[in-house]
Amino acid sequence: MSGYNRIISAGFWLFLAVSACIVPLVFSGCAVNPVTGKTEFHLVSVTEEEEIELGRKSYVPIVQQEGGFYRDQRLEGYVQSVGDRLAKVSHRPGLPYTFRVLNSSVPNAFALPGGFIVINRGLLVGLSSEGELAGVLGHEIGHATARHSVAAYQRALGLNIALLGVAVAGGSNMTMQLSSIGAGLIQNGFSREQERESDYLGVDYMVKAGYDPRGAIDLQEYFYKQFERGKNTIWIEGLFRTHPFSEERLENVKRYSREKHPQSLDGKGYVVNEGVFIDRTERLREVQRAYDVYDEGVKLLNKKDRRGALEKFRRAMEMEPDQAPFHTKAGLVFLLDDDAGAAIEYLEKAVQIDPELAESRVYLGISYHEVGKCGQAVVHLEKSMESMPTKTAAKYLGKCYRKMGDSEKAAKYEGLAR
Repeated sequence: MSGYNRIISAGFWLFLAVSACIVPLVFSGCAVNPVTGKTEFHLVSVTEEEEIELGRKSYVPIVQQEGGFYRDQRLEGYVQSVGDRLAKVSHRPGLPYTFRVLNSSVPNAFALPGGFIVINRGLLVGLSSEGELAGVLGHEIGHATARHSVAAYQRALGLNIALLGVAVAGGSNMTMQLSSIGAGLIQNGFSREQERESDYLGVDYMVKAGYDPRGAIDLQEYFYKQFERGKNTIWIEGLFRTHPFSEERLENVKRYSREKHPQSLDGKGYVVNEGVFIDRTERLREVQRAYDVYDEGVKLLNKKDRRGALEKFRRAMEMEPDQAPFHTKAGLVFLLDDDAGAAIEYLEKAVQIDPELAESRVYLGISYHEVGKCGQAVVHLEKSMESMPTKTAAKYLGKCYRKMGDSEKAAKYEGLAR
């Protein structure tokens, strides 16, 4: 992991074993799986309300850690509409489903408890039809309806029964711990059995929603082409790490579609919507060209080639001036070069473009601290803590409040920074 990534992500890797909430008793419960109808044993019983709250509390911090939301209202409205069409015919139509686009070039998608679902820009830009998008979102809805992500949280929370109640209650420290669990979930993925179940559920939901299941087959064939090439590290570190792929998985989806939904494979009455998809994602493909340059800059920054990286970030800005991450990384280069004044110029622009991008707020807060403007620093650091609590932001908040003479707030953040 690069040095600048450590600045942001350090607060997310906390061990639950140090929690003060550990209790000596282990309780268990049983619940009916809403998909299979079978009674399942759970080390920690989680109600649907608690499931939704777990997802809600970890959703935004995880998205911010992974790059923030991709800002395109028309595109996000389109993705939400496709997701809603699938969700309403799922086993759990009453969940408060949210479908958003993550601003990351890594091809991936994930689902958190309660129906909080994300597709990465890097996966969306490579698809060719609404049917393929429905295949991705239907698969992730399957994870949500079968409570796969809840099971992962339960395993993590099982060692600490009291943690569940504290999690629902909230707090910055607890948000960091829940985000740590969620980050581990999206990086490690689900079991092969859970992936297969979600593949089949996704096909079922597609057909019920009026989509041609060949969209799901086309999606798997697209994955297989990437898998066959085997040399693209961004796929290996992204989708294929969290969603293990094989030719068998492709054949399973074909077989399941043929056997379970033969009537839909003639194409009559079922849609793929290639034209609509191409129209709604046209702007995304244009912007991706600038992100390709930006990604080259990130690689150079990881190699500590700051001058080369800055050149790429500036080039990306020339191509697409309204993308906050370009300004953020340029500001980071100057911050790492101990030129906080120059960093502030770029980071203020990033915050102006996307006030919700926590990474920009953290770097801007640190920059203001470095030039002795703690009053302005705490504004941005506090704002970052609302959406992405980290030890780094807490550390600098502690320093600022100590300098400002507020010992109570200083002690609070110093405690969170430990």
